[in-house]
Amino acid sequence: MKIGIIGAGISGLTAGRVLARSGHDVTVFEKSRGYGGRMSTRHIKKSVSHAMDHGVPYLMGSSQEFRALINELLEKKIVTLWTDTVSVYTNGKMLPMSPSRNSEPLFIAPKGMNSVGKYLGRWLDCCLSEKVGGITHIGGAHMKKSPWMINSSSINVFESDAVIIATPAIQAFGLVSTSQDELGLRKLITLIDEIPYSSTFSFMAGLGKRESTDWKAVKCDHPVISWIYNESSKRDTVEEFNMVVHTSDHFTKKQLNDPDKGAVEEDIMSALSEILGSWAGRPEWHETHLWRYHLPKKSLDMPFLESEDERAPLAVIGDYFQGRSLEAAYLSGLRLGEHWVDKFS
Repeated sequence: MKIGIIGAGISGLTAGRVLARSGHDVTVFEKSRGYGGRMSTRHIKKSVSHAMDHGVPYLMGSSQEFRALINELLEKKIVTLWTDTVSVYTNGKMLPMSPSRNSEPLFIAPKGMNSVGKYLGRWLDCCLSEKVGGITHIGGAHMKKSPWMINSSSINVFESDAVIIATPAIQAFGLVSTSQDELGLRKLITLIDEIPYSSTFSFMAGLGKRESTDWKAVKCDHPVISWIYNESSKRDTVEEFNMVVHTSDHFTKKQLNDPDKGAVEEDIMSALSEILGSWAGRPEWHETHLWRYHLPKKSLDMPFLESEDERAPLAVIGDYFQGRSLEAAYLSGLRLGEHWVDKFS
């Protein structure tokens, strides 16, 4: 079966890997230049030592299936153990660890979190920098053709027997809506339209040559900053202190209607000075990236959604199915892939 997948995040790549291994012809369309979705890495100065994981900072999970993936990545030397301790900033004080958090191992990719996406995409035909504007159902009387057309930015059409949408719920809603008049997809649209997302600015900063800190990740109870990550601790080759900061949803949402990048960065640097000390508010360089759809705020109690028309299979997967995390996204893609392998054998 010829399957088109929209989105090269972990859910889309996982579903594609399962289906390709069983013999299906899988093509993945991704609007960005790289694999992994929020498992994104920016190379400042085009250097591995300046790799900044400005999306998902680490892998963490408790399910048997996700731990199996982590073990596979450990064997391939793509990830390594980072820490099992998260520090906390609360009431104006830094605590070495959260009293309410269980010690759970966190794993990072020394070459950047996007290397996980590259590994998962090795078995797939991936069309990067390929934005999909809509999908068209051409089934019914035209069953000699494939039932779906995927309309992308640089090619006229891509015909496929089945479509998997592996994007944030808001973007999936837009894509499914392009076909709701032809198919009974209104139930899918109604469900995914109810998924709100938090937003965050990812602030990447270099503080020059200085001693690293004794913390690797800090969860912050602060109106501006929600997390701080010590990127230097992930890579042995780093001679400078680099960090990534994620802003709170409340702070970020206030800036979205009238964004002033300079003012946003000034507020972040002022907050860093308050939390870590004046040195943290004077970086030698910095960059900022907006994740408009950072994390879903609610989830659906099912592993995926699919259409009822078996002549024109369509499914929606992502991090908002039975969880709100990278692990949930992986399990959603895995379970749809295994389900379709059985269904379309």
